[in-house]
Amino acid sequence: MAGSFEKNSPEWQLQLLQQRIGEGLERLFAPVDSARLPNWSLPEWLLRLLFWVIAGLLLGWLGWQIYQLARPYFNAMSIAQAGETDRKASTNPPLTVAAWLQRSRTFAQQGNYREACRALYLAALQRLNDTEPIPHEPSRTDGEYLQIVQTLPRSAPYQVLIRTHEQLCFDNTVISVAEFDRCQRAYRDIEEERGGG
Repeated sequence: MAGSFEKNSPEWQLQLLQQRIGEGLERLFAPVDSARLPNWSLPEWLLRLLFWVIAGLLLGWLGWQIYQLARPYFNAMSIAQAGETDRKASTNPPLTVAAWLQRSRTFAQQGNYREACRALYLAALQRLNDTEPIPHEPSRTDGEYLQIVQTLPRSAPYQVLIRTHEQLCFDNTVISVAEFDRCQRAYRDIEEERGGG
């Protein structure tokens, strides 16, 4: 009786794989027989062109890498310069109450009641700055102004202007002639209080 044997085992598969890898490496690293290779060469101008294209691509890639590394530095510089410009702009003297009132009248005549109300609001803030111990600060919010004006004897007109300004900024409310008239009355009340008191 003939002995039985396995035709396909894991050991045999591993040995076969090792043999194929060895033969592939032998072919890869064997000396090239130049007699069997076709005799062809690239024109010199094409080789130079390829060289300059590759050199240009490498320089472009290198430039891009340098830019990526330096970009945070450039961003920090531009932010610092913008801050310096803002500081210079903020040193300009604020508009007077009369100038804000003139702007309000001009905007109202043009039918731009939104900006007319905003100018009345800024006139009221400037009046607070000029006549009360409440200096105008650009970083102060409407909510902070509401808290501050509540300490005044008659805060209602200021509240009307501040609340209207909040609507302008956050609700994108369309300001009607009636709303502008209400703001104008509130500002007149502020002036009468100052004139009479």
